[in-house]
Amino acid sequence: MNNNLSIAKEALNNYSITCRSIDFIGQSANIIYKITDLENNCYSLRLHLSNSETIESYWTKQEVIRSEMVWLHSLTLDTDLTLPSPIKNIHGEFITDVNSTKCTLLKWVEGEQKPFITTLDDAGYVGEMIGKLHRQSSDWNPPNLFERPTFDGSRILQSLEKLKEQSNAGLLKVGDNELLQNAGQRVINMMNSIERTSGNWGMIHADLIPSNFVFHGKETRPIDFGACGFGFYLFDLGWTFSYIHPSFRNQLLKSYSKYYLLPENHIELLEGFFIAGQLETMNFWLGLPDSHEWLPDHISKLANREINCYVKNESFLFNGIPYWE
Repeated sequence: MNNNLSIAKEALNNYSITCRSIDFIGQSANIIYKITDLENNCYSLRLHLSNSETIESYWTKQEVIRSEMVWLHSLTLDTDLTLPSPIKNIHGEFITDVNSTKCTLLKWVEGEQKPFITTLDDAGYVGEMIGKLHRQSSDWNPPNLFERPTFDGSRILQSLEKLKEQSNAGLLKVGDNELLQNAGQRVINMMNSIERTSGNWGMIHADLIPSNFVFHGKETRPIDFGACGFGFYLFDLGWTFSYIHPSFRNQLLKSYSKYYLLPENHIELLEGFFIAGQLETMNFWLGLPDSHEWLPDHISKLANREINCYVKNESFLFNGIPYWE
């Protein structure tokens, strides 16, 4: 931790701010510090170091990180969303390298975090925010040398392989794994059958769950774009629905559709992308040091509720008990 703090202090020397305090916030895909300057302006300083064994070195590539900053900069200019706008260093660069650790500085986004979306109003605010993101993305052309991951079936295949290994090692129930494998293959087939167009495919946040947005009045503010990449817009919604109760999901879609059009068969597709989001993120979860303590129970509930319905062609988007209850 002290070494990381030294890196953080060294990184700050490359920015035109006078630091008053540095507070450690946490570590997941990155190490985060909250920086407060003498004028009480707040910033998020990120050290691009992960605590997951399965995070590939890809995520710390110069061009990959810079591309995230480029999209955030464009979102700042093109939308009225309050989000973590990137700050360039004194050399005019978005990335500061300290002892081979890449660091980025962004504006701190104030607001209230909630573990789940529990009201119709909040669901509506979230829908508006996602709709604005997708509207900007559909009109935006990435510049040359822009490099971010693609959320397609290949990532789900990786998860399915790891889940099979866990099941063979006796760490997952065989029946749960079989359900996940069947659902995963169906989701991959669905994704492969959709023609990618500017109307359904582009840059997405890819991790719009309650820990990655905050509420401020009647506004939802997205944060942590570290997982952003190219994908279907419905993937964003499907993953968000994993943390929104079925009774609030319709309100979110109503608000979303004021800013971005939903396809006619969106309910059927969203149920597939709900499953896709769960399976895709297991790549990350399976690499966390404590995953064996909670992931098997999570998978068991998911398998016996949403995934079981999906395999049986039973709709679950607006009814039933969500896996997290």
